[in-house]
Amino acid sequence: MQNVKPCYALDACALLRLAQTGPGWEKVRDFLYAAQRGECEILMHQINLGEVIYRIGKVWGWTTAERKRGEIGLLPIEIVPFDEALFWQAVRLKSLHPISYADAFAAALALERQATLLTADPEFEALGGQLPRMAV
Repeated sequence: MQNVKPCYALDACALLRLAQTGPGWEKVRDFLYAAQRGECEILMHQINLGEVIYRIGKVWGWTTAERKRGEIGLLPIEIVPFDEALFWQAVRLKSLHPISYADAFAAALALERQATLLTADPEFEALGGQLPRMAV
């Protein structure tokens, strides 16, 4: 029997905590170290990565945002590109729950890949037990 690695999906808030060394950043760092060692997989939807970059750009300017984008590209995170099935799952989740549009993509990705969502956003409580999540 083959061991299946745990899989985690990051929302924008979790990665922003790491980028800004905000509360819980150490947890995110530790998960990334575990992924680097091959102990787990870390995913992030392209929409959520865009949210991270534009939020950094709004606060610290586009030059800093582009630098952070390059740094994020070096992390052991699989950036999942836009695809139609995931898009419609995110739209469905947004229509059923009071979550942001970008958060709907993080939730849809976690559900599709049977991943635990790593988040600092209490908004995901709206999904109840439907989505395994861990606060950072």
